[in-house]
Amino acid sequence: MMIDVTDQGWVYNPKTQHSQSGVAEQEDAIPGVRNVQVAGRYILGGTDTKAFEHLGKDSDQVDSYFLLDTYTGKRTQFASFDALRGRAQLHIEPNLQPINSVYAKCRFSWFDVFAGLLFLVPPITGCFLIIRWILRLRRTRPLPQTT
Repeated sequence: MMIDVTDQGWVYNPKTQHSQSGVAEQEDAIPGVRNVQVAGRYILGGTDTKAFEHLGKDSDQVDSYFLLDTYTGKRTQFASFDALRGRAQLHIEPNLQPINSVYAKCRFSWFDVFAGLLFLVPPITGCFLIIRWILRLRRTRPLPQTT
């Protein structure tokens, strides 16, 4: 989730959030995420613990890293990228990207395509059928008699 800015955001599981007013920080909810990678059941990332202090100043500031197992909801914190790479190599090769580019890649799904088709196909089909009906009426209309 990103609010008002696209260079940092939250990674969280909405099913485990019980707060009505926003996202509560817990083990499977990580604030200040600047870089992220989704790899199967794991989410790797880099966070800026002072993200709001760095708004508009230092958008690539990262001071800690995490590995989140989405099946268990367990997060492991790392002080450096090398520590993350050492732990993550058991599963994947870390390739962290800015959060907004990962969001843009993952944003659209089959449901969005279906909704777009549902939005466009009925009106286009309706227009086609009306035009076809009008053309048929024009062809079958008797010609005026001249005397």
